Amino acid sequence: MTKTLLFALLGLSMPVMGQELNIYLWEDTLSPRVIDAWNQTHDTPLHLYHFDNDDERSLLMLNSVQLPFDVVILDNVSAHIFSRQNEFEDLSELSGRDNNFPRWNQACGTHAIPYFWGYVGIAYRKSKIAAPPTHWSQLVNISDELKGHIGLIYDSVETLLPALYSLAYSPITDSLPELKEAYQVMEAATPKVLTYEYALSYVRSHTQNDDLFMALAYSGDHYALNRFFNNDDWAFTLPQGKPYIWIDCLAINSNSQQKAEARAFLEFLMRPDIAAMNAQDMQSATPNRAAMALMPQQDVHDSSLYLSDAQLDQAIIDHELSPRNLSVRAKIINNVIDLHEAKP
Repeated sequence: MTKTLLFALLGLSMPVMGQELNIYLWEDTLSPRVIDAWNQTHDTPLHLYHFDNDDERSLLMLNSVQLPFDVVILDNVSAHIFSRQNEFEDLSELSGRDNNFPRWNQACGTHAIPYFWGYVGIAYRKSKIAAPPTHWSQLVNISDELKGHIGLIYDSVETLLPALYSLAYSPITDSLPELKEAYQVMEAATPKVLTYEYALSYVRSHTQNDDLFMALAYSGDHYALNRFFNNDDWAFTLPQGKPYIWIDCLAINSNSQQKAEARAFLEFLMRPDIAAMNAQDMQSATPNRAAMALMPQQDVHDSSLYLSDAQLDQAIIDHELSPRNLSVRAKIINNVIDLHEAKP
């Protein structure tokens, strides 16, 4: 559990600086060069706080009446949910939104802006896996040689995604029989799973991290893994089936005392030159079409980051699940995690 989440759940005040822009985001998602460029042209320094998964961030937000952050990064589903609760500022007229593709502006809504996007796939080590994985079943129908070397993730959708895809079901299905089948697949797979911790978090938090060979991951994660290990061993692939798209959005806390500075920061990030720099340094897909015109062709045609128009047309974009669906999934996932933690 991160320090930020611990403070929130204990009801303690956090050591957040008043004259800084306090930003809550994934680790390794903001370029140091972009931070330097901001600091050279603005008087308000940035203070970054990190989280490991969307559920952790959402839990903090639900348990904190007044968020101690000025800017929050969150998935497009949460952006709409918390916007309906008046947690965020209306950003529909923010300068720079027109630089983004309409698809991604619409996904984040009027109270957030798109930051990065991508799809869910499989990261794998070329030195350990002979050929790129082609089926989601390879993460749950685990071979004996990969026992104890597979990483999955703790998330309402992504935990069950490989099992559901391997059964030819939608990852966002609301069908109880289909979810039950997925649970049975996960129940059988869990004794062979190494971890349900996000791959980047796992390798950073374990000194003995050479045991992870293949993991459910997000596009761009293989680049971050290679930066961490200072090698080129990790690769990324999209298995068969409709791509499942994730979108990171940025929002401004309605309780922020630095709203003007926060708006200036978001406008800064949407500048084509800054968005291009950020995407290139972080090796992530930008939603900023004006930025893509400034980037090398090899970057914008990197299939491990960007999907083709045909793939986008058939893709499933993360969207809100019903309370009943979420409740069933939570029970299934908690049982799976309990089973994993109880294994010898």
